[in-house]
Amino acid sequence: TDPKQLVTAVADGAGYKTAAVKSGFDITVPIGTMRKQVVHVEFGGRDDEGHEIIRFHSVCGPASGRNAMQLLRYNTKMVHGAFAVVQQGQDEKIAIQANLLTETVDALEINRVLAAVAWQADRVEEKLLGGQDQY
Repeated sequence: TDPKQLVTAVADGAGYKTAAVKSGFDITVPIGTMRKQVVHVEFGGRDDEGHEIIRFHSVCGPASGRNAMQLLRYNTKMVHGAFAVVQQGQDEKIAIQANLLTETVDALEINRVLAAVAWQADRVEEKLLGGQDQY
Protein backbone atom coordinates (compact mmCIF):
# COMPACT_ATOMS: atom_id res chain seq x y z
CA THR A 1 0.00 0.00 0.00
CA ASP A 2 1.27 3.46 -0.86
CA PRO A 3 1.76 5.27 2.48
CA LYS A 4 0.76 8.65 1.00
CA GLN A 5 -2.54 7.22 -0.26
CA LEU A 6 -3.15 5.55 3.10
CA VAL A 7 -2.55 8.78 5.06
CA THR A 8 -4.81 10.72 2.66
CA ALA A 9 -7.56 8.09 2.93
CA VAL A 10 -7.43 8.22 6.74
CA ALA A 11 -7.49 12.05 6.81
CA ASP A 12 -10.33 12.22 4.26
CA GLY A 13 -12.30 9.56 6.14
CA ALA A 14 -12.00 11.54 9.36
CA GLY A 15 -13.04 14.76 7.62
CA TYR A 16 -9.66 16.48 8.15
CA LYS A 17 -8.49 19.18 5.75
CA THR A 18 -5.36 18.04 3.87
CA ALA A 19 -2.93 20.26 1.98
CA ALA A 20 -0.07 18.88 -0.09
CA VAL A 21 3.33 20.43 0.70
CA LYS A 22 6.81 19.71 -0.64
CA SER A 23 7.69 17.18 2.07
CA GLY A 24 4.25 15.51 2.41
CA PHE A 25 1.01 16.84 3.86
CA ASP A 26 -0.27 19.39 6.36
CA ILE A 27 -3.38 17.94 7.95
CA THR A 28 -5.65 20.20 10.01
CA VAL A 29 -7.28 18.28 12.85
CA PRO A 30 -10.19 19.94 14.70
CA ILE A 31 -9.85 19.88 18.47
CA GLY A 32 -13.32 20.41 19.84
CA THR A 33 -15.47 23.09 18.25
CA MET A 34 -13.21 26.11 18.70
CA ARG A 35 -9.63 24.87 18.19
CA LYS A 36 -7.57 23.12 15.54
CA GLN A 37 -4.07 21.74 15.21
CA VAL A 38 -1.95 21.23 12.09
CA VAL A 39 -0.08 17.94 11.90
CA HIS A 40 2.78 17.86 9.40
CA VAL A 41 3.26 14.43 7.79
CA GLU A 42 6.56 13.74 6.02
CA PHE A 43 7.59 10.70 4.01
CA GLY A 44 10.89 9.12 3.03
CA GLY A 45 12.74 9.44 6.32
CA ARG A 46 14.77 6.52 7.67
CA ASP A 47 15.42 5.15 11.13
CA ASP A 48 18.92 4.15 12.28
CA GLU A 49 18.55 0.70 10.69
CA GLY A 50 17.54 2.17 7.34
CA HIS A 51 13.82 1.36 7.53
CA GLU A 52 11.58 3.95 5.91
CA ILE A 53 9.44 5.96 8.34
CA ILE A 54 6.52 8.34 8.21
CA ARG A 55 7.10 11.33 10.47
CA PHE A 56 4.20 13.13 12.15
CA HIS A 57 4.81 16.35 14.08
CA SER A 58 2.77 19.27 15.32
CA VAL A 59 4.21 22.54 16.61
CA CYS A 60 3.30 23.63 20.14
CA GLY A 61 5.24 26.87 20.48
CA PRO A 62 8.68 28.47 20.43
CA ALA A 63 11.65 26.46 21.73
CA SER A 64 13.02 27.68 25.03
CA GLY A 65 15.61 26.38 27.44
CA ARG A 66 13.33 27.44 30.31
CA ASN A 67 10.85 24.61 29.78
CA ALA A 68 13.09 21.93 28.20
CA MET A 69 13.50 19.78 31.31
CA GLN A 70 9.80 19.95 32.17
CA LEU A 71 8.85 18.84 28.65
CA LEU A 72 11.39 16.01 28.66
CA ARG A 73 9.96 14.76 31.97
CA TYR A 74 6.47 14.93 30.48
CA ASN A 75 7.61 12.60 27.65
CA THR A 76 7.38 9.69 30.11
CA LYS A 77 3.60 10.17 30.29
CA MET A 78 2.88 10.32 26.56
CA VAL A 79 1.31 7.37 24.77
CA HIS A 80 2.00 8.43 21.16
CA GLY A 81 4.91 10.69 20.32
CA ALA A 82 7.43 12.72 22.26
CA PHE A 83 8.57 16.31 22.50
CA ALA A 84 11.11 17.37 19.92
CA VAL A 85 12.67 20.54 18.56
CA VAL A 86 11.90 21.22 14.89
CA GLN A 87 13.12 23.91 12.54
CA GLN A 88 10.35 26.14 11.15
CA GLY A 89 11.83 28.73 8.84
CA GLN A 90 14.56 30.49 10.82
CA ASP A 91 13.08 29.53 14.19
CA GLU A 92 13.27 26.45 16.39
CA LYS A 93 9.92 25.27 17.74
CA ILE A 94 8.76 22.73 20.31
CA ALA A 95 6.69 20.00 18.67
CA ILE A 96 5.12 16.67 19.45
CA GLN A 97 6.58 14.09 17.06
CA ALA A 98 5.82 10.45 16.31
CA ASN A 99 7.32 8.11 13.71
CA LEU A 100 5.73 5.03 12.15
CA LEU A 101 7.47 2.31 10.14
CA THR A 102 6.20 2.53 6.58
CA GLU A 103 6.41 -1.24 5.97
CA THR A 104 4.04 -2.13 8.84
CA VAL A 105 1.75 0.92 9.02
CA ASP A 106 -2.02 0.54 8.81
CA ALA A 107 -4.99 2.92 8.75
CA LEU A 108 -5.90 2.44 12.43
CA GLU A 109 -2.37 3.28 13.55
CA ILE A 110 -2.28 6.41 11.36
CA ASN A 111 -5.66 7.50 12.74
CA ARG A 112 -4.49 7.04 16.35
CA VAL A 113 -1.23 8.92 15.80
CA LEU A 114 -2.85 11.83 13.93
CA ALA A 115 -5.44 12.31 16.67
CA ALA A 116 -2.99 11.85 19.56
CA VAL A 117 -0.30 14.14 18.16
CA ALA A 118 -2.85 16.86 17.38
CA TRP A 119 -4.63 16.67 20.73
CA GLN A 120 -1.44 16.57 22.81
CA ALA A 121 0.20 19.39 20.83
CA ASP A 122 -2.89 21.57 21.19
CA ARG A 123 -2.95 21.07 24.96
CA VAL A 124 0.70 22.08 25.25
CA GLU A 125 0.23 25.00 22.85
CA GLU A 126 -2.63 26.25 25.00
CA LYS A 127 -0.36 26.25 28.08
CA LEU A 128 2.73 27.67 26.36
CA LEU A 129 0.86 30.45 24.54
CA GLY A 130 -1.68 31.34 27.20
CA GLY A 131 -4.72 29.96 25.39
CA GLN A 132 -3.88 31.18 21.87
CA ASP A 133 -4.55 28.81 18.96
CA GLN A 134 -1.66 29.65 16.64
CA TYR A 135 -0.58 26.29 15.22
